[in-house]
Amino acid sequence: MCGRYTITRQKGLIDELDAIVDPSVESNQWWKARYNVAPTQDAPVVTLREGTRVLEMKRWGLVPFWAGKSDAPPPLMINARVETLKQKPMFRDALARGRRCLVPADGFYEWKKLDKKHKQPMWIHPEDGGIFAFAGLFAKDTFTIVTGPPNDLVASIHDRMPVILPKAAWNAWLEPATTSDEALQLLAVPTYEGWTAQPVSPHVNVADNDDDRCIAAITDDAPRQTTLF
Repeated sequence: MCGRYTITRQKGLIDELDAIVDPSVESNQWWKARYNVAPTQDAPVVTLREGTRVLEMKRWGLVPFWAGKSDAPPPLMINARVETLKQKPMFRDALARGRRCLVPADGFYEWKKLDKKHKQPMWIHPEDGGIFAFAGLFAKDTFTIVTGPPNDLVASIHDRMPVILPKAAWNAWLEPATTSDEALQLLAVPTYEGWTAQPVSPHVNVADNDDDRCIAAITDDAPRQTTLF
């Protein structure tokens, strides 16, 4: 799964994403380093409008298209399993209607199990600090991140990971004319070359903590900080 991620470098982001900022988005809403993006929080995503990439703010946790049509509270889906995208109506609809988005990031967290009571947070990110994009789906003002099998780097930490789209696939993923089957072909297991998994402080465990202490490395000369989580 993917339950937390980072987007710490906003400078140059718009150019790298080849996008414009939605006029309704105030700069202070997203022009800020994020060290601990968590579910139900607003975060920047990129959608395609009339052939132009647009950066806008949406809430993490997909609310399906049928929400509000019954008395039952809608589910809040922060992740969408790639294996069931065409089976679950809330994901199938977004996939088929071209409601696909890029979720820019520069790292994500997974928790490595150490024993029955302790897990170590790991910050997984490109060694060069580069920006990448998760495959996302959106409905209304909400989004979800697609997850799939882990690559060799993540497999020793967790049995799932977010699907990271290669830059060459961004256009096709966003393009509404891309069919569901064609879009699914873009969702391969991400490469691990040039990536690292870094043990970090349990400061990240608290969703309200959103500062650079979240990615503070635990060095070899310091005791490992484990935590109940």
